[in-house]
Amino acid sequence: MIDYVFGLSVRVLLTDENNKILILKRSTDSKTNPGKWEFPGGKVDQGESFDQALIREVYEETQLKISLEHVIGVSEQNLHLIRAVHIIMSGKIIEGNLTLSNEHEGYAWVFFENLPEYELADWLNDFVNNQKTTKNSEIEDDGNQVTSTVKPWINSIQSSMDKILKR
Repeated sequence: MIDYVFGLSVRVLLTDENNKILILKRSTDSKTNPGKWEFPGGKVDQGESFDQALIREVYEETQLKISLEHVIGVSEQNLHLIRAVHIIMSGKIIEGNLTLSNEHEGYAWVFFENLPEYELADWLNDFVNNQKTTKNSEIEDDGNQVTSTVKPWINSIQSSMDKILKR
């Protein structure tokens, strides 16, 4: 018995010259996450690669052309019958002027650490909270199997975030 059907969504973390991140506010009549803030992106259509889907979705939502860089994380969202898996990538704006589609009613450029001040979509809230990891030197290696399995992943995510935020 399958409890959920899994769906794939792709999102992009875009930064400006001040290292602020673009977030979009979904329209209040949206079926999912009405009035909530999220990264640009959306569903992957059947037969479409996830990078093509992300470039398409961002253009449809913002009229921005982007290039993609790295996978920086993943998050999950439980809907009524679908469990959406969100692949989150870093990217750069290569051209265009930000113009929102009717799917969104606002946008903001914010520092990563200020994201919790916004009413985020649950999947993005989970992603942001999972990024609040301790620095590598603060992770104790107690020989525990979970610690030794998770530590390289935490280091990788921290390294990716440092590159994106140019620390």
